[in-house]
Amino acid sequence: MKAVARILPLLLALLLTACGWQLRGTTSVPSMETLTIAGASTELRYTLEDELENQGVLVHGESPYILVIDDEDWMRRTSAVDAQGRQAEIELRYTLLWHIKDRKTGALLTTPNRMMTLRTLPWYPEDATASSDEEQLVRDDLYEDMSYRLINQIAVASEGWETY
Repeated sequence: MKAVARILPLLLALLLTACGWQLRGTTSVPSMETLTIAGASTELRYTLEDELENQGVLVHGESPYILVIDDEDWMRRTSAVDAQGRQAEIELRYTLLWHIKDRKTGALLTTPNRMMTLRTLPWYPEDATASSDEEQLVRDDLYEDMSYRLINQIAVASEGWETY
């Protein structure tokens, strides 16, 4: 019985790592040295540039690889109401459509991919200013989360690419 109690945590840890689970905020490193970002909003661009440069990927306008952000979409909706019928909880949904193309040939190196992230947060009608500030913090968090996920997908897609 003691042997099972010792082996079980090891087996569970092994299963958890095998499923691809990672701590939030950890990213894989893309195999490219440089990248150009086109079409992103200012907030996403700055978040992506910071994280890519932390990973050792130089972001500039003359890279052989271009990350194209085809579409960014924010959706905000009421997800719960209080007893008086006022908004009590909101849902923020951030959707992104992206692909990577080769600068020289214009060929798509990845197919267009759609990603979505979602958060709900309480809304206090009596304190709309604080609720609005909290909403902006959640939006910033969604930009950061999307950047981490996008960099992980770029890292997987760029495995085996020839670096210029």
